[in-house]
Amino acid sequence: MLIKRTALSLILLIVSLYAESQRREPSLFLEYERELKKTNESQKIDENPFIKTVPYLIITKPTPPSEPVVKAVAYTAPILKNEKVTTDSIGQDIKPFLLVPKPTAIALKESIPDKIEEPITKTQKIVHNIRNVKDKVLARAKDFLGTPYGFGNKDGERTDCSGFTQQVYRQFGITLPRSAAEQAQLGEDVNIDDLQVGDLLFYRTYKSDPSHVAIYAGDGQIIHASYANQKVQYDSIDKGYYKQRFMYAKRLALNEPDYGE
Repeated sequence: MLIKRTALSLILLIVSLYAESQRREPSLFLEYERELKKTNESQKIDENPFIKTVPYLIITKPTPPSEPVVKAVAYTAPILKNEKVTTDSIGQDIKPFLLVPKPTAIALKESIPDKIEEPITKTQKIVHNIRNVKDKVLARAKDFLGTPYGFGNKDGERTDCSGFTQQVYRQFGITLPRSAAEQAQLGEDVNIDDLQVGDLLFYRTYKSDPSHVAIYAGDGQIIHASYANQKVQYDSIDKGYYKQRFMYAKRLALNEPDYGE
């Protein structure tokens, strides 16, 4: 039974393969005929003299002309050298040098001074002496900086405020009284906005009358014998303690025109 089934299967396989081959043979033959027809037609077109083949014309886009390249050329300037000329060769060349003497300046009989000095007037002389004396007053006051404070002391190693002003002005021929209240009676009144170096400034400290005196040193500063710091020192006129107790300022007569000459 098994052998019969196997034989039947082989027969069916052979029959199907044969049918397939019979079906594909016409299709292969048709393809061959088509290719042969295409070949014949192409040969007929080549043999026909009335058919002219025109070659294709390919137009290319013109390229823009390239810009010329300018190359930088380094230029070195020639170095000029001064040739040394000896005095022995002067006059021996084809074109000798022409020596022209330098003209001498015409001397004036009378020399004219650059600046004519004007005579110093009496007023200018007084102003000069005032500035000179005030600078000397300030310099003398600075000599006492750091001197210890001593109440009632007018001379020696210690000094109080009025004793300090006494010793400073004594060198300039001015004798001041012993107390600040008495010194405040001398000189002329000065506005605080018009202070000058050497002016005396008076303050109310422990009583209603002037009880403290200082010397104006310029730039808003005073020099005085400070009771609080127990020495002669600088202070600002805008310092709260002194600004609240300031009374007035006086200017002594230091304007003798011939003084100090």
